[in-house]
Amino acid sequence: MEAKHARRALWAALLGIASIASAQAADLSISQFRVRGPSGGNDEFVELFNAGTTTLDLSGYKFNASNASGTTGTRLTFPSGTSIAPGCHLLLTNSASGGYSGSVAGDLKYSTGVTDDGGLALLDAGGQPVDQVGLSAGSAYKAGTPLTSLGSTNADKGYGRKTNGAGLPQNTGDNQADFVVVTPTAPHNAASACAVMNLSLSIADSSATVHGAANVSMPFTVTLNQPAPAGGVSVHAVTQDDSATVAAGDYDAVDTTLTVAEGQTQASFNVVVHGRTTGSPDKAFVVKLDQVTGGATLARDSAIGAILYDIPVAAEIWQIQGREQTSPLLGKSVTTTGNIVTAVGPAGFTMQTPDSRADADPLTSNGVYVFTSAKPTVAIGDVVDVAAKVDNYYHLTELKNATVTVTAHGATLPKAVVFGARTPSSDPNKLSCGATNFQCFVGMRVVIENGMINTGNKRFSTEPFAEVSITANGKRSLRQPGVRFSVPVPAGVDLPNWSGNPEVFKMNTDDFGAVPINTPFVAGTTFRAEGIISYDFGAYTFIPTRIDVKRAAPMPRPVLPTPPFALRIGAFNMERFCDSEFNTTFTCSGDSKEPTPDQVALKTRRLSAYVGSVLKLPDVLSTEEVKSLAVLQGLAKQLGDDYPVKYDAYLLPGHDPSGINVGFLVRADRGVRVLSVRQLGADETWDDNGSTAFVHDHPPLLLTAEVRGMRFHVISVHPKARTNVDKDNATAVRDRLKRFTQSVSLAKQVQELQTRYPSQPLLVVGDFNAYQFSDGWVDVVGMISGKYKDSENLLKLGQNIVHPALWNAVESVPENDRYSFLFTENFGEIQGYTQAGSGNSGREVPTVQVLDHALLNRAASFRFLHMQYGRADLDAPAQTEADAANAADWTKAIGASDHDGFVLDLFAPAMFDPHGDHDHGHDNDHGHDDDHGHHGHDGHGKDH
Repeated sequence: MEAKHARRALWAALLGIASIASAQAADLSISQFRVRGPSGGNDEFVELFNAGTTTLDLSGYKFNASNASGTTGTRLTFPSGTSIAPGCHLLLTNSASGGYSGSVAGDLKYSTGVTDDGGLALLDAGGQPVDQVGLSAGSAYKAGTPLTSLGSTNADKGYGRKTNGAGLPQNTGDNQADFVVVTPTAPHNAASACAVMNLSLSIADSSATVHGAANVSMPFTVTLNQPAPAGGVSVHAVTQDDSATVAAGDYDAVDTTLTVAEGQTQASFNVVVHGRTTGSPDKAFVVKLDQVTGGATLARDSAIGAILYDIPVAAEIWQIQGREQTSPLLGKSVTTTGNIVTAVGPAGFTMQTPDSRADADPLTSNGVYVFTSAKPTVAIGDVVDVAAKVDNYYHLTELKNATVTVTAHGATLPKAVVFGARTPSSDPNKLSCGATNFQCFVGMRVVIENGMINTGNKRFSTEPFAEVSITANGKRSLRQPGVRFSVPVPAGVDLPNWSGNPEVFKMNTDDFGAVPINTPFVAGTTFRAEGIISYDFGAYTFIPTRIDVKRAAPMPRPVLPTPPFALRIGAFNMERFCDSEFNTTFTCSGDSKEPTPDQVALKTRRLSAYVGSVLKLPDVLSTEEVKSLAVLQGLAKQLGDDYPVKYDAYLLPGHDPSGINVGFLVRADRGVRVLSVRQLGADETWDDNGSTAFVHDHPPLLLTAEVRGMRFHVISVHPKARTNVDKDNATAVRDRLKRFTQSVSLAKQVQELQTRYPSQPLLVVGDFNAYQFSDGWVDVVGMISGKYKDSENLLKLGQNIVHPALWNAVESVPENDRYSFLFTENFGEIQGYTQAGSGNSGREVPTVQVLDHALLNRAASFRFLHMQYGRADLDAPAQTEADAANAADWTKAIGASDHDGFVLDLFAPAMFDPHGDHDHGHDNDHGHDDDHGHHGHDGHGKDH
């Protein structure tokens, strides 16, 4: 709020005057449009027309659209220098696939279409609507009665604006009255002939603000679209009552005849508006034109005169705040007295009603922010009287243009609201403030006794260590069981919706000076804090006045050393560990180009630090998202250079078109003897929407090895990502089926292995791209472990394939530590969160989740000792990750990947046999694959 506070003008709301809401700009209008054409839903255009007498500068204007549910978005921002000459047009066209097919070329292009039953709007550079048209009652953009949708038939049919007697676009403020269906359409662009307009006269709306008893003048201007001819043009003007009346003494009636002199274009007159000493709702009257002479016609024959009463209102803070995000006194001048300063920032302060005067309504806040633009002279505990105007700054109610008088010092601060286990609410159906979780606390004192930092600091251009995500209940923001919040639970699925973690909010730690600017915080840090709830560019935010760290989470946070008599097995997604060769269908890097050799070398050193110092050199490490055997061998060599170890690398190529694969690093110096490495189901295919395709992009890789008397098996996995599965489209259906098919395939392989070798430890490890519970579509982990429940999944299995079931060692990890990936869920404009600038698009919730698992058969579970996640990637501030890349010590591991790896330890008492590496004579019929030295060339995990 403080660090980024910039001011913008606010047009005073005209409360209760329906006619004013429909008023449109007289000169610029949407004159013709089509939201579907012969080529389909993207075959669109929007034609604009300038009916004025001067060229209009449209720099920074926006073309916005809405769907039938009222969700809006910007389709196009007009570039600097865009303009329309008088009587001329500008054509906006959709350039997406199947887009605009007309022969008249578009002047400006956009790429996201307008729904058939939505709406469209033209906004000025300040974001205010200039013209808007709706195709349904649910559209956020409409004027008066919306038009009827033209449906989903592909035809050259659209809507055109009617013209009035002057040949100008008709704009009464009612879409139904102003537009007619046009078929075929006939769009015009900037190169089209400009209209020759008849001589016409218009009158513009006006307003005047009453501040007290003195009368004020409200000017009205009538304008010709071209200079008046010889003899001039005259017109009769008369006022008419609306909510403002002459009888009530609101204004003086006017009945006059105006003359626009020869060669001139304007004439003016004033209406006297009476002052008053008491507050009043805003009012309006109307001016009507008639009896025009001189050969002119009336293009706009009426205008609204808005009387805005800005007489200071005495109010308590809770009356200023109200129950909603927008103050009921918005735009009004207010005086509020005897309130206590609770926090002071560099450009303002917060104050709160004393407890003795606080209202009993739990849905209204007793605190408010006072914007002073410069460092305020008040101190915490001061009692103040404030006279100011009520403003709305990105939905933060605040007082601006304030006159502040300190009447006392050292007052007892109002009692703080305690945030903890129950407040804010974790139930989206029972939010703490009714429709939101935080609005009723905005501006008020809050104490957080058991806070948890959920993410490291974000990084902004001017703030290397900016906001963090927090909870007040001492818990991490974990992805919990259930179908994604806001997604309908599929029919036949007995699961709830995950809550979406409404209790998560953000903290700007340095805005009120609680800590020095750019103080880093690591996720997992616990704290106690006092401060203020605010609203910062579309999101609720806690700003502390004091913060005490209880336990600072270290970064990096390595796992414990390998216990004596233990075999350590781990898994780590290395996030596109690529070479510098572009020899795959898509780039391995996922970017437009592959890394340079120097970048590959840097990544290798960082991964070595992670494997060596964070995961403590596991004996067997499953590696995911690795391009080739060569780069994995390079990492093995780097580990040997950095640590006293000898790793052997194993990797077989899969089918991913960007070339990423699964592999293994195995410590030969620890007596681990590899018997075979082979792929499972590598040649299996499925019907992919009519085409035969491989089931596995990264075929599971089976390592069979022996370590001083114990033979064991490890399967490295990396199934298809969840990218589309929560959506409602054909791609989602296909992706769910592929994940199901992959899981069935692997489950059969697991069952065959554990049936054949029931006494030998079997582990399935890696990045499963799935949670430890069902997402409602396909429970990948449940399928592979033998715990699939048809009742919890859209796709039905029937009978589990794997039995006895495998155990997920994640269950042994403390709940707050159960995560290996950080994902920010964007739920849109809900629960009071709004779009505010390019950096925020509604409620964004960082959640940590388990994607990397370890499934153990009974023989492995019997030997299980411990599972741990190493921490160097997910919990660090963004700037710390950037700074760590070239660190001279092991902290270069920070940010080496977008996953955190794990290790688990199995009891292996003969591991340190002093008599050496004996062959205990176990059978070797494990499907030896001596070809494990081949380079990989494809495999990716995101499934193109």
